[in-house]
Amino acid sequence: MRATRLQEYLTAWGAMPSAFARQAGISRAQLLRLRRGDMEPSRRTMVALAEAAGLMRDRSVYVVELFELARADEAALRALKETS
Repeated sequence: MRATRLQEYLTAWGAMPSAFARQAGISRAQLLRLRRGDMEPSRRTMVALAEAAGLMRDRSVYVVELFELARADEAALRALKETS
């Protein structure tokens, strides 16, 4: 089974999943399902995870670093982020 982009990012970063989930406001179980690719994240969840990673890393983290997206999704996420 191929690792998800989110799992690859967390592995490369060396983040503690429990701290990351807490910062993003999601459960550890939900983060685990996302890391395994067992569930699709909502747009709001993707943005929350990117923002949490950015806060924890003290740099901008973009959704496309964490998830594979279609072009239409990327545009929608940019719009959502601008209104958040």
